[in-house]
Amino acid sequence: MRRSIAGTAILAVWTCVMAVAVLAQNQGSRQGQAPPPAGRSDGWKIPPGAEDEKSPLTVSPAVLAAGKKIFSGKCERCHGKAGKGNGADSDPKYREDMDLTAPEHADRNPDGVIFYRIWNGRSSPKMPVFSKELSKEQVWALVAYVQTLRGKTRPEVNSRSRTALFAH
Repeated sequence: MRRSIAGTAILAVWTCVMAVAVLAQNQGSRQGQAPPPAGRSDGWKIPPGAEDEKSPLTVSPAVLAAGKKIFSGKCERCHGKAGKGNGADSDPKYREDMDLTAPEHADRNPDGVIFYRIWNGRSSPKMPVFSKELSKEQVWALVAYVQTLRGKTRPEVNSRSRTALFAH
């Protein structure tokens, strides 16, 4: 009888330890990202380390102009001309999430995270996958432009010229 109680106790302790380990692992994998809104999964495909990725482009008037042109053609219909989430095709129930001007979004959306949100998209709420339509350089130009909507200034990372950016 004592062995049965001791075995059950050990099994219960082991189960609790495993549950805590799984919860800790799940929390660690989400570190650096804001939790998804209550009641829904966030659906983004953001690789580990994305929050530390930096654009290979030097922010310049030409890069920002290219990003703005892409934004006008690809993003404005949902995010709106000023990026407030009020475009003609926007979903009113997600406007707050789609508002690219919200300063509170800037800290949890560094350049690398924005890049992968644009590159990979998601199904719900709908964000198109742009990896099939845009080059990486174009997406980085779009990231630079989006950061200006938030009022986030970004230091120059390097001075590599990207003439291919404007060739598409």
